[in-house]
Amino acid sequence: METTCQVSLDAITQNFSYFKKRVYPAQVIPVVKANAYGHGALKITEHLHEVLGVETFAVATLEEARELAVLFPHISILIFSRVFPSELPDVPEHAILTVGSVEDAKSISESQSSNIRVHLNVNTGMNRLGITSEQAQELISWKTSNLQIEGVYSHFSSSDTSSEVVYARQNDEFTSLVEKLRAGGFQGMAHLANSAAGLHNNQKSFDAIRLGIGLYGYDTSPEGKHQTSLQPAMTIKAPLIRIAKVSAGESVSYAEKWQAAVDTNIGTLRIGYADGYVRALTNRGLVAYNGKSYPVVGTVTMDHIMIDLGQDEPTTGAMFEVMGGAIAAVQINRISNILNTIPYEICCSISPRVKRNY
Repeated sequence: METTCQVSLDAITQNFSYFKKRVYPAQVIPVVKANAYGHGALKITEHLHEVLGVETFAVATLEEARELAVLFPHISILIFSRVFPSELPDVPEHAILTVGSVEDAKSISESQSSNIRVHLNVNTGMNRLGITSEQAQELISWKTSNLQIEGVYSHFSSSDTSSEVVYARQNDEFTSLVEKLRAGGFQGMAHLANSAAGLHNNQKSFDAIRLGIGLYGYDTSPEGKHQTSLQPAMTIKAPLIRIAKVSAGESVSYAEKWQAAVDTNIGTLRIGYADGYVRALTNRGLVAYNGKSYPVVGTVTMDHIMIDLGQDEPTTGAMFEVMGGAIAAVQINRISNILNTIPYEICCSISPRVKRNY
């Protein structure tokens, strides 16, 4: 038996529809980078395209875009990260490049490739990628047949924090830019909001929002008040492969980091840090079975974790919920809080050897 990652396509539909209703009439662009945040990019794209009619998606890299384009050659794929001029021959026909420098814009416009679709990434405070607002206006004023500037966007640095100082500043700068571009006749797409911003009551959606972690069921806005309307799509289950009695005083796993206080049953589950169950959950994690939770004891190993079953003796082969599911104690939001991280990192860490079931 193997460890599995169960992904609910009904949950994906519910989450997408919730955001679509919130931001209507703006378009919702699903973000399927990083293997759809660990959920499986090909299957999530297929579902959203064929069932919900979505025609535009976003990824991080050229390699991710090419993977999607093989199976879905007619969808539009916005690539967030830089595509070097030397890579232009490998760009799928319907991909949309992000331009984040004047130099790249010049190289693309002078290349042998023709009719290259482009969105401009404008840096309004994230200071990771992008051009200035002034440079965006300059590039849009260019007259070049190669460079088809179809959109302009920026990215929030703090839409998921309680402080709104930078958030408001970025909103104001991008709004001002869009107003100037519209006054000059630019009719391309403008988009700014990510998932957290899409849940902000006062956030303007412009022409589209980019739906990342919210698509997969997580509310990362400061208040978290929308979590009850979103459904986490991922549940990780691992089989119980062994039960052994351990006497009081005996230790479990590497470095003897846990000792039994009383005689107890120790279960071994087939999941470890090579699957994405990180070592930092040593003596801190919980798993669930039949509505009951059990603590992870001893050092998390590469391929296995051990759990304290007390006097319970489930049948080997039973599938335990390790991350996600109905029990609050093992939900990914809780695990990310324990680890002082975010659900993105937990979901993206689930390794390829964990089989995805839909």
